[in-house]
Amino acid sequence: MVTGWLIIAPLSITAAARAARLGESSSLLLLATGLTPLLGPPALVALGIGLWQRRWPLAAVSAATAAAHLVSALSGLGAPVPAPSSAGALPALRLFSANVYHANRDLGRIGQEIRATAPDLVALQEVDPDGAAGLQRSGVLARYPYAVTELRKSPFGIGLWSRLPIADSQVQDVHGMVVIKATILVGSHRLQLYTVHTVAPLGDDRVRWQAQLRWVEEEIRQERGPLVVAGDFNATRYHPSFRQLLSERLGDAHEQRGKGWATTWPRDRWPLPPLMRLDHVLISPDIGVRSVREGLGQGSDHRPIIAELVLRSGAAAPGRLEEKKPP
Repeated sequence: MVTGWLIIAPLSITAAARAARLGESSSLLLLATGLTPLLGPPALVALGIGLWQRRWPLAAVSAATAAAHLVSALSGLGAPVPAPSSAGALPALRLFSANVYHANRDLGRIGQEIRATAPDLVALQEVDPDGAAGLQRSGVLARYPYAVTELRKSPFGIGLWSRLPIADSQVQDVHGMVVIKATILVGSHRLQLYTVHTVAPLGDDRVRWQAQLRWVEEEIRQERGPLVVAGDFNATRYHPSFRQLLSERLGDAHEQRGKGWATTWPRDRWPLPPLMRLDHVLISPDIGVRSVREGLGQGSDHRPIIAELVLRSGAAAPGRLEEKKPP
């Protein structure tokens, strides 16, 4: 019986904190919230112990806790929507988005993966000047004549390389988060692309992380037309601050293919397997997802995301919505 309570107590606290909207009130609760899909099974184990030993209070608490975690987890699995036709009539592009890890001294293997994937757009986070220079020397970036970069000798260097023309671009520092915003010309269409990398919500950075996600939310609320927001958000869809982005007309590429439980972090951190998806490709309703998958990301602690995106017919040109002032 003691074992059952030891299992269920922290799980019950996590479920109660989420119900009370306190899942972001501490770094520990943030971590537990991110692990939501993994919390249902141990609650079921505690339920089994309670039923086997006829400890009804334990069984009741465990049943309620398991139900809370499982219902929350199922909401993030996603429901597949019809994939766009592969006939090629609509403008399509392939995006490779990856946190390459700032301590990765050899980006050659990730460069090989980029070459093998042959994306149209390459969005890299945690890329520093030496890493970018190495990729340039390898020739992997030769097919990308357009680039926007803010390379730093820190975890917050970022870069975007494009095979397609970039009509205009901006680089902005938001509470220490570097954001690249670019308008990509896809045939006769204009695609607005944001690539981001938030801080990890640890200690005092938890408030800064919330502010960075809130800035992204405010930005996309003003956008119209085809829009992609990609990068390392250091968040899962179970975090309220991130979930708010999904309420602002954006969908998650993985969830649209029914792969919401896919994981990208941590990679190569034995004995830990990949536990959660901190990396996302978010899309507006006028963009379809033909496919999405996780890459290898050798040398990094994240796995890349490779998404095949299609601009749906009737997609409007991008722009920003002007605020209507009261008369």
